[in-house]
Parts: sequence; structure tokens; C-alpha cells
Amino acid sequence: MEELELRIAIYERLGLEFGCLPSESGNDWQRAKDEVLEEQRQIEFEKLQQLKKIDYVKVDKESDEYKTVMNSKSLQMQVFHIAISSRNDLTIEDIEKLLIIGNKDILINLAKNQNLSELNINEIIEKGTYLARKNLINSHELNSEQKTLLFDKMKEHKNLYSDLIDLIKQTNI
Repeated sequence: MEELELRIAIYERLGLEFGCLPSESGNDWQRAKDEVLEEQRQIEFEKLQQLKKIDYVKVDKESDEYKTVMNSKSLQMQVFHIAISSRNDLTIEDIEKLLIIGNKDILINLAKNQNLSELNINEIIEKGTYLARKNLINSHELNSEQKTLLFDKMKEHKNLYSDLIDLIKQTNI
């Protein structure tokens, strides 16, 4: 809940016209604020309980549930974001929202299942873990700049990435 929305809700709880108080502090203000925030947490908890029952790999992208999860930055939604990242019908905007989250499982699914743009591939090269990078190599046609960038990233940990380094060398950097 944003600051303005919270202030409006507190005034409503107190039964006052918005902005009529000379000071937004004191015991009554704090009590009303705590009540509004608790009510908001309860609403979010109930929404989360409803959202757990949905298969996000198959749910319609135009549904409110899908949109709620995609527009949420809550850590509680990451399980749903991971499921969504394995869909095969994501738009560029959906992919970019998921990349911003940066969860390793999301990056792995995106590298494995999505048709990524050059910028998306570069971001996964930067943020990705072993499996994300491996899926990039196996699932995407990387250009020479991306191969070089990937090679440089993996060179820092040669023993961990030795098989992927060999795979990149075979494709002629």
C-alpha cells in the first residue's frame, strides 16, 4: 500500500475528511494506521491462499490471478514466478518482469524455455548460474560477443565451468 493510499485509508478509518488534521500523529492516528495495515495484511494473506490453488503454467494470461502474480514483487510470489517462467507463451514484457526478479530458478527456466532477445541473453549471462548458462548454450544461438562475454564470466571459475568452456570453444568463439 502506497503512502497516499495509506493516509486516505487512515482518514476513512477515523471518519474524517482527508487532510483536515493539523498533525498526522498521536495515539488515534497510530491505532488507525495499525488497524489499516493489519487489515491490508489479512487481505493479502487471503489472496495468497487463493493463489496457491492455481496452476500458473496453464492459467489464462488475461486472468486476474495471473496479472496479480506478474505485477507482484513479493517474495511470497516467487514460487508462482518460477512456475510462470516455464510457460512457452510469455511475452517480452513478461520475460523482462521475470528477469528483474533475478531468481536463479527463473533464469534457468527462461534460458531453457523461452525465445530470448539479445538483451535478455546478455542479462542471463551476467546474472545466471551454471544451469542458466548451460541452457543458454544448449538452447540459443549465441553471437560471438555473447560467447566471448560468457567465456570471460566462466573463466573466473574454470574448474566449475570446464565442460561449458569446452563446449563454447567447440563452437568457435
